[in-house]
Formats: sequence, C-alpha cells, structure tokens
Amino acid sequence: MLVITDRPAHTAALAAAMSIWGRCDVLHLDACEYAPIVPHRLVLTDVDLSQRAVVEQLRRALARHRGESEPCLSLLREHSVRATLQANAIGVVHVLAADAPLSVILQSVAQMMQAGPAATAASPAAQQLQGHVLEATAALGDMLGAAAAGRALPRAAIDSGVESMNLAAETADLESWLTVVWNHDDLTYQHCLLVAGLAATFAHRLNFSQDDRKRVTCAAVLHDIGKARIPREVLTKPAALDAAERALIRSHPVLGSDMLRRQGDFGADIIAAARSHHEYLDGSGYPDGLRGSEISDLVRMITICDIFAALIERRSYRQPMAPQAAYEVLLGMEGKLDRDLLRAFKSLLPSETEAV
Repeated sequence: MLVITDRPAHTAALAAAMSIWGRCDVLHLDACEYAPIVPHRLVLTDVDLSQRAVVEQLRRALARHRGESEPCLSLLREHSVRATLQANAIGVVHVLAADAPLSVILQSVAQMMQAGPAATAASPAAQQLQGHVLEATAALGDMLGAAAAGRALPRAAIDSGVESMNLAAETADLESWLTVVWNHDDLTYQHCLLVAGLAATFAHRLNFSQDDRKRVTCAAVLHDIGKARIPREVLTKPAALDAAERALIRSHPVLGSDMLRRQGDFGADIIAAARSHHEYLDGSGYPDGLRGSEISDLVRMITICDIFAALIERRSYRQPMAPQAAYEVLLGMEGKLDRDLLRAFKSLLPSETEAV
C-alpha cells in the first residue's frame, strides 16, 4: 500500500489503519521525484488539488509510482465537480471526500482491492471475517485518533467495533482470526485486535450473556487506550527501552483509566481494566500492586488475553510464538494468573495444548 500526501502527519493515522492489508508506506508529494519505485497493491492520494502546479506534480508522482494495473483512490478536500474532474484528468477514477469516515475509506479500499488484478478468491466465511476486522479497525482508528488528540472517545464507534468483534467470535475460530489480524503491519492495531478478539472469544466460550460479552470486549478494546498518549517512536522502538522510556510505557494504565474516568460514561469495571490489566494476583504487578481479591474477574480475563496476545503477535524482527508455546508461558507464571480462568482459556486453543 502507498499513500501519497502533502500532509503526512495528518495521514499517518489513516496509513496505520490501512496496514490491515500489510505494510503501508507514506510518501510526501515533494519526495516522489526521487523516492525508490516499488510495487504496491493500491495507491491512495491525499493532496490539495486547488492549485494547477500541485495537480501536475501529483500526475508526475502517479506516473512514477503507480503501476499500470494498480488501483488508486484519491481523497478530495474540495467537495466539487471540478475537484473530481481534476482527479479524473490525472487518471484517478475512484474518489472520496477527505473527511469521509474512516470506515467508509477502508471499505472503499477493500472493494477496490477485491476488484483489482491482485485480488484472490475468498470464501464467504473469510469475507465475512474480513468485514468484521475492517469494522473493528475503523472503530479503533476513530478511538485512537480521538484519544491522541485529547477529544472525547467516540462511543458509537467503540460500540460498533465491539459488536463486530463479538459477531466474529461467534463464527470464526482462533486460527482464522489470527491469520487476518497478523496481516496488520501496525503493532498498535495488531495488539488491540488480538486482545479484543481473544477476549470476545473467551467470553463467548464461557457462555456469558450478551451484555456481559459486550462488557468484556469493550474492556479489551479500551485496555491500552492510555498508549495513545505515548509517542509512537517509543511504542514501536525495536531496541531495548531506556529507564525513562520504560517509565513512560508503564504510565499507560493510569493515563488510560484517567481518560475514561474524565469522560464520565464508562463503567467502573471498564476503567478498572484499563488501570489494572498489568496487576498480578501475587501483588507483583503495577501500577498499584493489587493482589488476590482486589483484582476482579474481568481484569483477570483481560490480563490473560493481553499477555497471550503479546506473545503471539507478529513483529518485523521476530516470528510470533505458537499458541501452544504461549499458553505454556502463561502456565509458568505461578501465582500471578487465575488458574481457573487459564483452564477455561485453553478451550480457545488447538486441542493438543496440554491440560492445566
């Protein structure tokens, strides 16, 4: 995927969401003349076309970086026939308003890729799962963008994402979910989708009521929301963190729970999951050193899903741990995790996983 833009900082969030299809490169319009040429599955442009010179610059950029059969979508900042004609004149047929909802943009990209030359046949079940993941990704994008900017979190988008994940949990097995989510090149999205998908499936397997399933999945979606206020370069740093960076990372439970508390429309259990998902039953966790009965069952579930997701997520510098091996790591955390919930969590995994 390639995004050509004249406002890369603004477009970064969109590119992160588009990473659901794999790596998404962001290229400043001014850098297009000398940037290396590599093939992409789709090109998206987000450029102000109000000036003729910029239109010509984008035409040259597309001629250089867009393959003959690569689909292209242009986001237009001016809602007019003239802007559409300008895009058409440089070879772009598919256009959307630049302020279109993220869900609309992602759905348009998905449809273009399914119709493109690189498309592969997918079963109805796979298409349905991909649709659920797309909807969840759009919800996460809206949520993370609002959190990073200090705006109120979009409850409607969050509820929509929760519903999509719960529907996926009813119809897809763990391996199918992992296969789709592992394609996501953005680690923040990948981790959030893994944790939320695991939690949704966990609650479904435990035969929770619809309301309780929504509560568990919502807690999972929001558990790391505090990380939206931490610099991206710290979150994605492949090397070891220094002391200051580790302290910053460890601040995310407090940042997230404070954010949810200030908004005022999230329940105490959701706030507790954001604050306490790094707490352990033996009191060795953070930020409050809670132990035993001070940690609710909901938080205990999210903690298991969070640790398991961190072990199996795919990163550029390492392959994911096999689910069975990750489960063995959880079993080895004596005194830290709820053994009854761990035993129940085993039902999510392939049958060869050892019994507790």
